[in-house]
Amino acid sequence: MSIVIRGFCVTLLLATCILVGTICSGRMTPALAITAEEMLHDQKLESRARELSKQLRCLVCQNQSIDDSDADLAQDLRREVRKQLMAGASDDEIIETLRGKYGDYLLFNPPLSTSTYILWLAPFAVFIGGASLILAVQRTRQVGAVTGQATNQPHKAIEGSGCNASRSGFGSKYIHFTGVVLVLVASLGLYLILGRADLGDQPLAQRQAEIETAAKAENQQAITLAAALARAKQRTLDEPTNIGNWLKLAQAAAMADDNQTEIGALKTAEEMTDGDDTVKSMLAEALSRAAGGQITVPARNLIASVLARSPNEPRALYLAGLAAYQDKDYSNALEIWQHLQSVSMADAPWMKLLDQNIADAAAAGGIDIPNRQSSRGPTEADILAAREMNNNDRYAMIEEMVNNLAKKMAKNPDDVEGWRRLGRAYEVLGRPEDAASALVSAADASPLDIDQQVTALQMIVTAGLDKQYITQASRLIKRAKMLAPDRLDLLFLRGHFAKLEGNKSKAHELWQSLLRQLPADTPFADNLKAAIAAL
Repeated sequence: MSIVIRGFCVTLLLATCILVGTICSGRMTPALAITAEEMLHDQKLESRARELSKQLRCLVCQNQSIDDSDADLAQDLRREVRKQLMAGASDDEIIETLRGKYGDYLLFNPPLSTSTYILWLAPFAVFIGGASLILAVQRTRQVGAVTGQATNQPHKAIEGSGCNASRSGFGSKYIHFTGVVLVLVASLGLYLILGRADLGDQPLAQRQAEIETAAKAENQQAITLAAALARAKQRTLDEPTNIGNWLKLAQAAAMADDNQTEIGALKTAEEMTDGDDTVKSMLAEALSRAAGGQITVPARNLIASVLARSPNEPRALYLAGLAAYQDKDYSNALEIWQHLQSVSMADAPWMKLLDQNIADAAAAGGIDIPNRQSSRGPTEADILAAREMNNNDRYAMIEEMVNNLAKKMAKNPDDVEGWRRLGRAYEVLGRPEDAASALVSAADASPLDIDQQVTALQMIVTAGLDKQYITQASRLIKRAKMLAPDRLDLLFLRGHFAKLEGNKSKAHELWQSLLRQLPADTPFADNLKAAIAAL
């Protein structure tokens, strides 16, 4: 092999390496951009976060991954990855979510499509082109050698045709030189197209408007959340005794990632509700979120106190399982989360995440678990059979199903929706006392749901059970007053039970307040005036 051909091969190899290096640059740079504050305490999640970050390109850098970049946008993307990991999303779901938002350019390993053909095929085209040139040159040399042997001319004859030999050698060198130049020009052209170190990234330039729109949307969302948080804070200043305002402040603070405000609001709500289990569970969750997803000692103490009184509280159960998982007590985590499955409705919003967590705990602990069995409902055969029954048989079947539901609720007292269904079923069966009892249980299972408190009170009154259920009604009214003291239907109900207890002055005060807020032409206003006069 001549010096020219060897030089040509080396040039081709270097050009190909430069091209591939240009496309893949950024992957081998040590990850120094990420800060300790960003890292998750859960090593498994942090490892997944780092691997995902290495697959995502910084949109404002020269071919750096977000794992390597110090840019603000890269930091935002790293936080988004970790936030989705903590929410239980899979790696593929996170990639697809970010890809849908920022496009294929975000990926270091983009899918093959019309917009990425040149990215994928250019290295192969250069390699194949170079290889073809090498083979062509080699074939030319072999043909020339064979031809020279076939002529079998004397050495002096060849010397005698020195001009022709010189032209032939010049032509061969010209072909070699042209091939080298073509490869260099093609490689340099592709390098210039795909991105020099001093060239602004063209795919980013093409997506600049889209990125600016996304940034504006994020800024607008941040402004909206900040405004909502400010309004929630003002409501607590205007009505500091309204528990509902403090809970809304906690929710607004959570949306705005203001952990300290959220925790402060929930601590106030806990004091105002005398340590309500739901509020304590929310506080434990907020403390854990502020600690980067770690279930801290204060959160564990809250969870333990909640489960001691309400063993089926969903949020506390989930956090207890997460604490066991973080302690690498996978069998205990499985037991807790499977219990949460058994006491939850099939369409509960946390069921999908729960399934994934159970699978992760089983895999981490090497534990075989059976597939979860969904609760059995009426089959198509049951429905057809019910249509063919007479009224008595159908009533008996419905009553049996209702009794089965009642037995299930006795084991799962925190199932609010189950109590509601049971209450409606008792109403259909003409059993108002049982219906009122079921709705009171639903209100007890959801003490922060003002609508459920009022619904149970209304059922007690309309069923004529107000004297019989005076103790339960007092409990419901106490909760409802803290949530919405000025609610109109609650004002009437409070006045009704005040009258029932013999406190006519309180009933008069409440009903007068209600009357002042009613439109003068409403028919109920006349009835209310008559009730006030009768006091």
